[in-house]
Amino acid sequence: MSHSSILLLAGLLGAASAQLQYTSTATSAVAAARATALTLSPTSNVTGHTFDRYVQIFLENTDYSKAIADTNLAYLASQGISLTNYYAITHPSQPNYIAAVGASTFGCTDDSFYRIGSSTKSIVDLLETAGVSWSVYGEDMPYSGFEANYNNKAGANDYVRKHNPVMSYDSVTSNLNRLAKSKNFTQFDKEVAANTLPQWMFITPNMTNDAHDSSITVAGKWARNWLTPLLANTHFNKARTLVVLTFDEGSTSGTNQIYSVLLGSAVPAAKIGTTNSTRFTHYSLTKTAELNWDLGSLGQNDVGANAFF
Repeated sequence: MSHSSILLLAGLLGAASAQLQYTSTATSAVAAARATALTLSPTSNVTGHTFDRYVQIFLENTDYSKAIADTNLAYLASQGISLTNYYAITHPSQPNYIAAVGASTFGCTDDSFYRIGSSTKSIVDLLETAGVSWSVYGEDMPYSGFEANYNNKAGANDYVRKHNPVMSYDSVTSNLNRLAKSKNFTQFDKEVAANTLPQWMFITPNMTNDAHDSSITVAGKWARNWLTPLLANTHFNKARTLVVLTFDEGSTSGTNQIYSVLLGSAVPAAKIGTTNSTRFTHYSLTKTAELNWDLGSLGQNDVGANAFF
């Protein structure tokens, strides 16, 4: 039995009530689910030590040296704190996303359909215990809680499950209220306009805009054009907002050093345009949230990770 099959079996045994009805990509099924699937837009106001809103954005598969050479990404780096010693965890994509919210890859080594048993905690559990609102946003996700891959147009990939960090966790997919917080960019836009964004967010653009199926030039242009108006919007970049723009991994032939920059109103004015050479990894994403809101620990690789502040 393959490792992925073993992990899948463990997931099945660990979560008898996992919701699997949101997997069909048939046109009729998508239309029906889009009309009925629950969407939640939770808000909260839990004061953090350094920031009150935390936004994490992942682009794809690019070495630090190549990303920082892109004109638009270099510009964004100049608008915040550039983390020049940040490394992804492994290859390929999926285990990095899993690690970003669970502080471990939990044995995931590829991009297969993984399910991690419901007894395994993620940052979601810590956030909810502390009353910190959260949501995940995937560009071109057809409706809230969708659990498969989705192509809305011919000849291009759009939304993929492996780039949604919470979908591999049965502790999320077995809970309809948690599934309802995994949403698309259309819902994100609505929440920005209505000033109903949560405090913790994870955001992934589609497979073209994240550089996976295009180029760093495309991704850099998307990132600058998408973030610039948001950083000027007080509904998004309200006081003490921290935005982390990074990549899931570097190229397979490199060191896995990746571009990462801290942006937003939580960055002190004196730090804009500076660099930080502290060693960071995707485990730092969890550690930073834990320390900021006194969430406790997942007891995984977050324990020894460095926080951004």
